[in-house]
Amino acid sequence: MKTHSVALLVNVIGIGFYCCPVYAINWSVNSFASAQEIYSDNITLAPLTSQKSAFVTSITPGVAIIGRSARTLLNLNYQMQNLYNARGDNQLTTFHQLRSNGNLMLVPNRFFLNVHSGISQQNTNNNQIANDNISGVGNRANVSTFGLTPTWTPRFGNYANGSARVNFEALTTDVASSANNNTFSDTLNVSEFIQLNSGIEFKRIKWGLLFNNTENNRISGNNVSFQNSSGTIRTSISKHFNVFAQGGYSNNSFQTSTNNNSNGLYYTLGGQWVPSRLYSVEAGYGNNRHITVNVSPMQRLRWTTTYRDNDIGLNNGKTWQTALNYRTRRSSWVLSHENDTTTAQAILLQQQTFTVDINPDPLIYEPGQFTVNIPTLTNDVIVRKIWNFSSSYNSAMGTLGASLFNEDRVFQQTNNKEKVSGVSANWNTRLTTRTSAYISPRWQQIDRGDAAKDNRYDVVIGLSRSITNHLNSKIEFLHLDQTSSTATNNFQENRATASLFMRF
Repeated sequence: MKTHSVALLVNVIGIGFYCCPVYAINWSVNSFASAQEIYSDNITLAPLTSQKSAFVTSITPGVAIIGRSARTLLNLNYQMQNLYNARGDNQLTTFHQLRSNGNLMLVPNRFFLNVHSGISQQNTNNNQIANDNISGVGNRANVSTFGLTPTWTPRFGNYANGSARVNFEALTTDVASSANNNTFSDTLNVSEFIQLNSGIEFKRIKWGLLFNNTENNRISGNNVSFQNSSGTIRTSISKHFNVFAQGGYSNNSFQTSTNNNSNGLYYTLGGQWVPSRLYSVEAGYGNNRHITVNVSPMQRLRWTTTYRDNDIGLNNGKTWQTALNYRTRRSSWVLSHENDTTTAQAILLQQQTFTVDINPDPLIYEPGQFTVNIPTLTNDVIVRKIWNFSSSYNSAMGTLGASLFNEDRVFQQTNNKEKVSGVSANWNTRLTTRTSAYISPRWQQIDRGDAAKDNRYDVVIGLSRSITNHLNSKIEFLHLDQTSSTATNNFQENRATASLFMRF
């Protein structure tokens, strides 16, 4: 990523805010720099017989800017990662990393503008997965994103409330130019969301209208579009029971060799039983059918589960989703299952991986820079079934966290299938007022059917010390091991890192 690209994104954000009536902005600017000396015994993540060791020096200056006013919030984090000898070739490599988000209220409670942008790096495929920019060769891409989202929330007296949002998002990478093919395209996403709901003038009858359209316009390759329109009307029969009718039209366009999409008109007729504020059950029948159960027996527990059997739309057939949230004074527990149809471009827009550690608490542990469980970058549309479970526990000694996930992917044009499962944990504990220790193991398996199966395991152990209020140090050890049914995907890496992090 060239330096002028970073400047362009930052300037666009600034222009978007300074051309608008923004008053009395309070600015907070924190500059920082980190220095690292890293030893890797397999800098290119090569198989055992081709391993190459190297020392890598990393110098990374950066800045974190927060601007606040009555109508504005701007949050910008940028750093320039300079790596010497990252490939064992005595060369200097520079990576730009940016995460910015700005919100501006143009008309109080009615019209809003969001501007966001990002620059990061990401693995281009999931064969030889690197944690970051330090190790690995030829399997990463620069990812740049920019988005502009105006939102209007009108009220039509007491008769209706509305929300209208248009989202423009551009994504560019150097995948196609570096790989000399068009398997993954730069993309402009344009989406419209319009919702209108009945106001308080409607007592017994409630209604709602919804329109959602997303167009994935690609520089090369076939475009993709998802569109859904629906209307719902609901009326109460008694204090605990209501009935509803829903109808709509689904119109999606993408290349597919499966039957996960069916366009056309759909309808659902049903009712909802609400015996108390703690429980409810809803069921609907038609060419799209569902049953939804809400359970909230206590303030700290919420659980919603929906089973669907749809003839029309995306993710048709028998699917279900669930979301459970439970909190105690010291812990949190989250369980979810969902089905979606998406693209690799949309996943990258949602998962910018760069974070800036400006928290002086030495208990803070930042994992690897890359997201290691995303699909191979492709123009194909992906249908996913995703399980996620996470929990965390806080005590005076530190924090303990764990997460599990399982994701089934079906690529719609090629009909290739992947099953990705993983588990991770992290434990941070304070040894003294200024010293902490942490350990973070992670395991992941990717099963591509007859193509290959990879098992990947890594563990990080570290010791962090706050030398002064503005200077932190860290010593870290990493062991990474991937075994695969494909010989070229087998590799190990052992790494030692000494770091200094200073805030100015």
